[in-house]
Amino acid sequence: MRDLSYDAPMNARFWLLLLLTGIATAQSSAARQDWELVRSVPNGFGGTVDLVLIPEAKQRDRENYRQAADVICGPRTTCMVKFWTDRTHIPETKSGWIPINDLAVMTASYERSPTYKGPVLHLACWLYPSKTVGEADKCAYFPGAKKPPDK
Repeated sequence: MRDLSYDAPMNARFWLLLLLTGIATAQSSAARQDWELVRSVPNGFGGTVDLVLIPEAKQRDRENYRQAADVICGPRTTCMVKFWTDRTHIPETKSGWIPINDLAVMTASYERSPTYKGPVLHLACWLYPSKTVGEADKCAYFPGAKKPPDK
């Protein structure tokens, strides 16, 4: 009969398994996405428009938008991504046409094109505390959206 009180090789395997599980958990947490690609629809000019949901807590986080766009667009040279915090405003459309009431609450847009110097990310002006701050950051006045205060 074997003594089960201590088995060095078994103990080492247990700790190795525990260590590997911890590493895998840490990596999956680091790779967590703070966005969801809800749908992609045809763009009238070719390609697609990707419609994305982000958490309200991230609506002013430019880096989160860039990370989402980089993953969604991948190697495409031409890409268009639109962002919302409210799923009910992400249009059900089968084309790139977005109704004004949905554009009004869109939080950001991202575009990549070979004709641009680089990718362009615009946050909605209504996200900024003032018109001056928003315009200094090159915000976008989306149709129907509320305007930021002048001061």
